[in-house]
Amino acid sequence: MSTATLQAPITVEQFAALQCTDIEDYELVEGELIPLSSGTPLHARIRSRAERLIAAWLDMNPVGAVFVEIDCRLTPRTVRRPDVSIFLGRAATDFDPNRTPVPYAPTIAIEVLSPSEGIINVNRKSLEYLAAGCSEVWLLDSANDMILIQTNHGIRLLRGTDTLESPLLPGFAHSVSAFLGGL
Repeated sequence: MSTATLQAPITVEQFAALQCTDIEDYELVEGELIPLSSGTPLHARIRSRAERLIAAWLDMNPVGAVFVEIDCRLTPRTVRRPDVSIFLGRAATDFDPNRTPVPYAPTIAIEVLSPSEGIINVNRKSLEYLAAGCSEVWLLDSANDMILIQTNHGIRLLRGTDTLESPLLPGFAHSVSAFLGGL
């Protein structure tokens, strides 16, 4: 099955069946295939830095798992691929590691913002993550040297030397510059 033979809307199951063929750079949004752009080197560096900071914390606090660019099923017709996904507790192990997508949203979704991505699309993604059960969405914005933390209860804006902490990751504390500085 190729993308050329599919009629929108397609299901998560059809999307998963395509994963081994020509669908590596797509997300599924409300049954429609949305192409993903390849990130810039800066985007990749920020994503890698975020993953390393979280992995180091998880090494000392083995309460979950962190993944880079893993497909997550948000609804029966939507699969998103956060830049970094954190799964805590049973959510880190309650899925088949040999199948994609993960059948639910991560506990924390992290997106590295790119200048080409519009605010409407970023907002839509954040709301989709939260509606699907994600507890927090971290938006890493290097162009404005800030991180936005979104929850169902509001938004926190962190800049420069502000410290990113989360009640979901007790003891995790890093400045915005630890994520975005010196790049």
